[in-house]
Amino acid sequence: MSKDILSKVKPRDSKHNTNEWVYNSLCQLILTGEFVPGISFTFRGIANSFGVSTMPVREAAKRLISEGALDMSEKRRITVSQMSQSKFDELMIARLNLEPQLSVLALKHIDSKRLKLLINIDKNLDYAISTGNIEDYIKYNYQFHFGIYEAGLSPVLLPLVRTLWLRFSPFYRIVAGRAGTQTLKDFHHSAIDAIIAKDSVALEVAIHSDILEGMEMLNESLNE
Repeated sequence: MSKDILSKVKPRDSKHNTNEWVYNSLCQLILTGEFVPGISFTFRGIANSFGVSTMPVREAAKRLISEGALDMSEKRRITVSQMSQSKFDELMIARLNLEPQLSVLALKHIDSKRLKLLINIDKNLDYAISTGNIEDYIKYNYQFHFGIYEAGLSPVLLPLVRTLWLRFSPFYRIVAGRAGTQTLKDFHHSAIDAIIAKDSVALEVAIHSDILEGMEMLNESLNE
């Protein structure tokens, strides 16, 4: 695990114990596309990089394996899960059904401060697209979606959606990087307009369209 990747992990604070910090850090690296499918690590390697013992790494890996984000190889290495057509099909069904509904639940909780944050995130995302910065594109795309979803404070849907993102984000990073940012399309502006208008139907349509656009690109890559 490189120091460059670790520099993107949030520093540990007093609010989180070591186990939670290691788990959240690994999630952050997966969700923002820093880990790609097939890449593998040892417990000791991650522990040494994070400056912790192997115990919290094992606990974090166990959780992520149960969530479908990681696999355990025969050589006892932690491996980022590969994508299959059957897995992709189920992820697409789940995302299209859950995320638009989660955005609708969140809408009434999005205040002017959060709206301003979403607008700024989308500006950064547009800049990443125009400059061909795929790393920033993946990061800001995640921040935009969860900037909406987290407003709803859903104890059921939010964890489910986060697990879906843990499963497809590494694959998305590879495909988006291969395609280039100039080919990437989104419906974020439509989503922002819907939020401003407090139009739940328009927001649901925008999020559904955004997911469909991205997932269709991934599906085409699987079938190449």
